[in-house]
Amino acid sequence: MTTRVVARLGARSEFRRNAPMLHPECPIEQTVRARETAVKAQLMQEIWRQYGYVDDGALVVAEPNCLRVLARTEGGLGAAVDALRRRYGGRVTVEPPSVRYVHGAPVLEPFMNVLASGLSAHFEEVQKDLGRRRALLTRVDRHPDHFVLEAEAPLGHLLGYRAHLDARFDRAVDVTMWLSRYCPITEEGPDAA
Repeated sequence: MTTRVVARLGARSEFRRNAPMLHPECPIEQTVRARETAVKAQLMQEIWRQYGYVDDGALVVAEPNCLRVLARTEGGLGAAVDALRRRYGGRVTVEPPSVRYVHGAPVLEPFMNVLASGLSAHFEEVQKDLGRRRALLTRVDRHPDHFVLEAEAPLGHLLGYRAHLDARFDRAVDVTMWLSRYCPITEEGPDAA
């Protein structure tokens, strides 16, 4: 990669610190890094490749020293990062998923709509678990054999939630999440005032 391209990427990063967040529809990201210069150059070319994960709401952004994968959901992020892991193997390091905040005054955090459904036997435990994750229940449909819960919770408290439910309930509880809105960071939640 030429020094001119690296300088332009650095200038873009500096500009972004003072600009609104790019791609706010993607509230979660993961960073992929490489030590070898040749692999770094290959990573920078990933933005031009056509992958199926783009249809799942994920995209890649080239930075001077890394590749950032942005996504609408943790599931979409996993598909994109897994494709990069398969392609590069041990030549890259993948950082854990992180929440994308909107920096300003005040700092805003992404809140997700959560739709959970499953067997009625698991209702109480799922409801309590969502409460521990600062979720505000917006709809509860409970029937003798199954339930449906809809809630809103900060993404930072939901990282790994699908894997947690799958492990805890042996895939008997299904969950879907999507971006609801960005709210100022508070201890109580978005509607505390």
